[in-house]
Amino acid sequence: MKVKDTSDKYKILTDIEHVLLRPGMYIGSIKPHETEGFIFNQDTQKFELQKYTYNPGLLKMFDEIISNSVDEHKRKGTSLDKIEINIDRKTGEITIWDNGGIPVILHKEYKRLIPEFIFSDLKAGSNFDDSEERNTAGTNGVGASLSNIFSSKFIVETADGKKQFHQMFSDNMHKKTEPKVKPSNKSFTQISYIADYKRFGLNGIDDITYQLIEKRVIDLAGCNQKIKFTFCGKKYHFKSFKDYTKLYSDNVIFEENQKWKIGVAYSDNSFRQVSFVNGVETKDGGTHVDYILGQINSWLREKIKKKHKVDVKPSELRNYLLLFVDTAIVNSSFSSQTKEKLITEVKDFGSTIELSEKFMKSIFESEIIKSLLDWIEQKQAAEE
Repeated sequence: MKVKDTSDKYKILTDIEHVLLRPGMYIGSIKPHETEGFIFNQDTQKFELQKYTYNPGLLKMFDEIISNSVDEHKRKGTSLDKIEINIDRKTGEITIWDNGGIPVILHKEYKRLIPEFIFSDLKAGSNFDDSEERNTAGTNGVGASLSNIFSSKFIVETADGKKQFHQMFSDNMHKKTEPKVKPSNKSFTQISYIADYKRFGLNGIDDITYQLIEKRVIDLAGCNQKIKFTFCGKKYHFKSFKDYTKLYSDNVIFEENQKWKIGVAYSDNSFRQVSFVNGVETKDGGTHVDYILGQINSWLREKIKKKHKVDVKPSELRNYLLLFVDTAIVNSSFSSQTKEKLITEVKDFGSTIELSEKFMKSIFESEIIKSLLDWIEQKQAAEE
């Protein structure tokens, strides 16, 4: 067997080569992943628990683009309040349009048009000043470029009220056309892309990917009441986060302040949480979920012990909870680029919420505690 030369062991990869070689660092797994989660049932108009197999990386590509639109809505002075998503199942093309607009100007330092480099240069963006309080989803400036790299075709169109920009990238961002600029009085941004599906082991958009993209749109509508979302012709808009939680349960106990929106409902299938930080879905929860759970556990365990003389374990209590958390965290930090788990310490949240006694009493008097006590009684009877 031929022994490799020492120099052959060490390589310097381009940014694109590294992203494609190590996708897990950037967009998560690009292989099928089995899980259990909530899917929106069009017949019942409710979220229902299902087991399914999906591709996390493919979903993350969409999330990176639409998060840009939502982040732009949150910036001061913006007029962005509409986002439309369309999917062509035949070609596999996904289009995200919003009524905002990116400045079509030449950057003073880089001597390049801003729309070109923010969608094609890794580590390019507008969220790098950590001295400013930031409540947006974007943090590292790589998201949109990642979606470009994992696409066979990626088209950027935007207009700022004075000029309109158009540019197409292809072949995993290895190729690009020259930017086209023309006068325009419109204001919008539209990103159209066809994922490089073969890298994900797919021929196009399968049913579960379509359903999960729709779920993501519904989630964003639930967290951003001032934006009107349209998904393939269907309109999604909620007056409040509380209205959104009703898609999961008709009996949600709710409390909120300016920065925190908390809901609790009964779960008959172990602990479940639906949580968001700055509009980002935190599938694996994190410190914000632990912060709320700690308050609920502490109050309810003490109340149960005092009234029913039972010392309930935190793990036993949480098994009957479906917890909803929507919060704005200043300069949020996550465990990875995929942002599925918040790791910001409580002291750095930038806000707090003290769950009221009225809220806690409502949980104590609900079917959550009744079911828990029934289970404890059955357990004790079985032991005896």
